[in-house]
Amino acid sequence: MRISIVCACLLLQALFSFAQVREQFDYQSINDAVSWKGTDTAWRIENGRLKSHLQRQSSSFHIATPSSLARNAIWEWWLQLDFNTSSLNYVDVFLTADSANLQGTGVRGYFVRIGNTKDEVCLYRKDGSAAPVLLIDGRDGITNHTSTKLKIRVTRKDNEWELWVDEKADGTAFAREGTATDHMYNTSHFMGFVVRQSTASFFGRHYFDDVLITPIVTDTTPPALSSYHLRDNRTLTLCFSETLDSAILSRPEHFRLSVPGNAPDSIWQDSSRPSCLHVQFQNVFPNGDSCRLFMDGVRDPSGNVMEPATVALLYYTSSGYDVLIHEFLPRALRSAGLLPARFVELKNNSPYGLQLKGWQIGNSSREASLPEYLLPPGGLLVVCDKGNTDLFPADIPILGISSFPAPGDSDIITLRNDNGNLVHAVAYDRSWYGNPVKERGGWSLEMTDTNWPCAGSSNWKPSTAPQGGTPGRPNTVTGTGAMPPPVLLVKAFPPDTMTVNLSFNGIMDSLEVTAPAHFEFGPSLPVAGITAHPPLFNNISVSLTTPLLPNTVYTVAVSGIKDCTGQEVTTAGDIAFARVSTADSFDIVINEILYDPVSGVPEFVEIYNRSPKAVDLSHLYLARRKEDEQLDAPVALGEQALLLLSGGYAVFTTAPQALCTYYDCLQAATIYKINLPALINEEGTIVLLNESGQILDELHYFDKMHMALADNTRGVSLERLQPDGRTQDKYNWHSAAAAVKYATPGYRNSQQLPVVEVQGDLTVQPAVFSPDNDGLEDLAVVRYNFPGPGYIINVTIFDAEGRPVRYLEKNTLLPASGYMTWNGRGESNRELISGIYVIFAEAFNAEGKVRHWKLPIVLGRR
Repeated sequence: MRISIVCACLLLQALFSFAQVREQFDYQSINDAVSWKGTDTAWRIENGRLKSHLQRQSSSFHIATPSSLARNAIWEWWLQLDFNTSSLNYVDVFLTADSANLQGTGVRGYFVRIGNTKDEVCLYRKDGSAAPVLLIDGRDGITNHTSTKLKIRVTRKDNEWELWVDEKADGTAFAREGTATDHMYNTSHFMGFVVRQSTASFFGRHYFDDVLITPIVTDTTPPALSSYHLRDNRTLTLCFSETLDSAILSRPEHFRLSVPGNAPDSIWQDSSRPSCLHVQFQNVFPNGDSCRLFMDGVRDPSGNVMEPATVALLYYTSSGYDVLIHEFLPRALRSAGLLPARFVELKNNSPYGLQLKGWQIGNSSREASLPEYLLPPGGLLVVCDKGNTDLFPADIPILGISSFPAPGDSDIITLRNDNGNLVHAVAYDRSWYGNPVKERGGWSLEMTDTNWPCAGSSNWKPSTAPQGGTPGRPNTVTGTGAMPPPVLLVKAFPPDTMTVNLSFNGIMDSLEVTAPAHFEFGPSLPVAGITAHPPLFNNISVSLTTPLLPNTVYTVAVSGIKDCTGQEVTTAGDIAFARVSTADSFDIVINEILYDPVSGVPEFVEIYNRSPKAVDLSHLYLARRKEDEQLDAPVALGEQALLLLSGGYAVFTTAPQALCTYYDCLQAATIYKINLPALINEEGTIVLLNESGQILDELHYFDKMHMALADNTRGVSLERLQPDGRTQDKYNWHSAAAAVKYATPGYRNSQQLPVVEVQGDLTVQPAVFSPDNDGLEDLAVVRYNFPGPGYIINVTIFDAEGRPVRYLEKNTLLPASGYMTWNGRGESNRELISGIYVIFAEAFNAEGKVRHWKLPIVLGRR
């Protein structure tokens, strides 16, 4: 009795195993696949897949395994063919067969042929030695590729056959090739593969895997609506719990809108999600108004009918600021444990769910389309490069796209809807960080207040999150709720004599900003028209009817324009501009230099426009002269047009914020960030050039040009005393005063000497001086004005006892006019006591004319 039960169990197990086939070829070799038999040496196992191995031309070979399912079954398998199929190179997959010898002339059953003359996938019936009978003729060209991967599925329910092909080969994109009715064979003993190959170029190019044969389970569950969304202004996407009966595609009466006269125009199945339908209606949906969709008679292929359903719909066309650029990362710093990849975070700022399909996200150089994605009200979405999605937490909403236009260090991020209309844009630069550490990378910029999306830099701050940012999560920085500063007109620049370009520091309305009545020029300029430049419309070009005059300074003011916060747009001080001219030698001079700063403070070079011209700084360059007298690569003073008016200052440094934190930058707008050539401590040469390579000014500096102070000169700048004086004149440079913290970046030098008309041949001023470097009368200035050039001078300073204490000049050839300075020091830089001193000067020329002067001066000390 026990033996009979055991035998019965074994028999049932064997029958069940033959009734279902699940094969993934997870073997070490073909010898381990004991249930598969076929042509000797024709097959092998490689990387968990069955692979052809027969090295014989004009051959065919097979392999089979027991299988008894023939009716109410599903057959499914994966294959890869690394060749273009033909009439001599194809594969037959037998679904049912009455013999293990699938190449036998008498075999009967059903098979799928992959390939042939038309490169198709077709279902056939095999009736012994008779010619195969074509049941389902698949699409032509499916296998017309050098490599084809497919997943194929065949279903038979009673006598109804269906053939499906998934060209993605992952089971997500099955497309039906056709249907047929046939009941010739209802039993089976084997299934398997037959390969036909012609030449050696096809050897070992057939792969098979994931074979599955299972019975069809009777479906008694009706379909259900799982999700829906509006795809565009006429199309609704409905996704169900299962694939529906294909007859639904030609039955629009199953879908009715509550809007009269708007019936479905067409219905089609989603190519990648067969359980989803797209229903396109005859007319567009009413914008902003809700309506209802009624569904009834919806059934699945088994005939199960869904209960009638009603869903509420609301179509909404997005407008400006409905979706915001909410956070972004211009530079990643994965090595420091901070944010690993650049991204842009979007936030739905509207009360409606918005479909992003067809939207464009971009930077200053290119745009990329967003795929289908429904962004819910208030929802966040991180957009990044498709290859970087795995670098972010798995639980955040993220969308990876190909050719992601990653934000650069200083860039414009734009977001447009599917109609091409601008929804939001942010133009930024790295100065928005206000933090030199976070500026280096790994830290995102976060919007502080979504109520003011056009406010510019005042509405953005670096994240305070320990990991560098909060992609897909609420921002760490929030606003106070206060209204941000109004937008300002910040720059005017004439690119030519008939145009003035104006720049605002925030987003502008394209209509308001092009109205000439909002702008007032002085002296008056007749305006021919105004053009606003997208996407922010914060840069406009004003066309004139008459040309700008040379060496004339104009001003511009704005009135009557409001920004997006409703505040009046004004000007940032006096916005002046002038016609641009080419700088010549000595038009622009080096005016101040800090070459030996204290730790944490950057070097800087200040220039001054001593000419009546206006020049474009982007056409000027700074370079360091090396010991071999050659110049290092010149560095441009600006990437964009920058205007330097007559009498204007401009400072160039690597870190403006750090410079202005240590020193007082009274004119912060004149401080520019560039890759300043490294200034050598103690002694070096810096050169100012124009774009043609002409030297405008050149300074060879050294420590002895400084005033002799009690401490060292680190952190003390050298200031030019007179812009019109010779650059390489030891009397034309002095240490910046202590009263201004030893530097005056961007404004008048603390030690600058006034231009004084010389009364007589030689004078000294002031009558009393105090060399304490407080910026007030630190130097005794000896000015001379001879009848002509060629005079040689000796200058000696005596104390009250008549003893010489300083030889200021010895046999020095002078120009016709100029000056020299005495810093109150004696020979060997010895400090002198307070008191009365006499400056004795003797001058003579080649004609023998000799002049003498004795000039008293009082040296005072506190």
